[in-house]
Amino acid sequence: MGLRIAFGLLLLAGPAFPFQEVVKDVPAEFEEPVEDWVTPAEQEHSPFYRGRFADRYADRISSGAIYSVAEELVDTFDALDWGANESARQKIVSQLREFLVALNIALNAPGIAAPLDTETEQDIFLKRFNELRFGLDSLKMEELKDRSGEDVQGYFGGTPNEILLYEWIENGAKVRLLLKRTQVREWRLLQNALSNLVHDQIRLVRRANVKALQRAVTRWENYLDKGYSQMPWESLVNGWLIDAPELGPPDHQWTILHPSLGVELSVDPLDDARVKEAMHVEVLGHVWYRGDELEDYWGVSATVSLRSDLDPGLGFLVHVKRNWNVGVTWHDVDEDPFLFLSVDLFSFAKKKAPKYVAKYRQQRAMLGLD
Repeated sequence: MGLRIAFGLLLLAGPAFPFQEVVKDVPAEFEEPVEDWVTPAEQEHSPFYRGRFADRYADRISSGAIYSVAEELVDTFDALDWGANESARQKIVSQLREFLVALNIALNAPGIAAPLDTETEQDIFLKRFNELRFGLDSLKMEELKDRSGEDVQGYFGGTPNEILLYEWIENGAKVRLLLKRTQVREWRLLQNALSNLVHDQIRLVRRANVKALQRAVTRWENYLDKGYSQMPWESLVNGWLIDAPELGPPDHQWTILHPSLGVELSVDPLDDARVKEAMHVEVLGHVWYRGDELEDYWGVSATVSLRSDLDPGLGFLVHVKRNWNVGVTWHDVDEDPFLFLSVDLFSFAKKKAPKYVAKYRQQRAMLGLD
């Protein structure tokens, strides 16, 4: 008897909902376009917001690696935990995996060659992708019916993964949210980002790729022809220790036993020999390039100073601007130091690492410059 009563109470109560926020009106994020409700904080920090393509995935998009970007977005979503609503998230992930399969098929359609950087290839890709069952249309929000027959918004209608975002209760007077607002926002931001990636970002591949190559070639020319000179041994060591990025040259280099010619100035006003030519040897140091096109650099080195009238001195040297060096040297710890000024007079003897030159020529060729 007790069991029958308990069972009857369960039937009267209806199905259990893991999350049951009840509101009067449907929240904007449950039915309105993303642009109408996304916040500045989400635009700045959400891994799914499409505006983050420019700062997070720009290099991969410009090289045509559309699939890897989509896969990372899906993997990030797959790592979330929706607690009591985890089953709904798993349904979304299942659809997203099918979406990735379709994306890969479309990217490998006949007539397409990586990096998808011509308008013809992009048109072929979009046509093939839109034809596939699990293309972008499979991720769109759609109008479905709740248990009472009222129109509601949801996803994947008619499939085992069908999801309703909310349902009407009390004869349409109130709305029960079937997912948390934060969960709906995460999913809708991801869906919006994937749509933007496929429809809009690939159109930027050719333009962005050309722009990136032009910038890389300019940076290479500044690094190889106008950068701080490297003696043969420095070129060998830097080429071995420092790998160049995918596009453009390294943005730093080591200085090792690098000679610099200049003058030393005594800071003692009573010193008769206030100005004297000297050679500084940069025993070990580092140079960092700066500027969007690596048009300038600065650096610092430990030095040994050599001149005919004094014992060797120890000190340091700073590259304050392209070709100009300023240093301080002590020839005697009990005496005042000397200031050292020099220019990069050994640029004529600079040596270029073969692997750097090869990458530079390769990127020039990609622009049709060679």
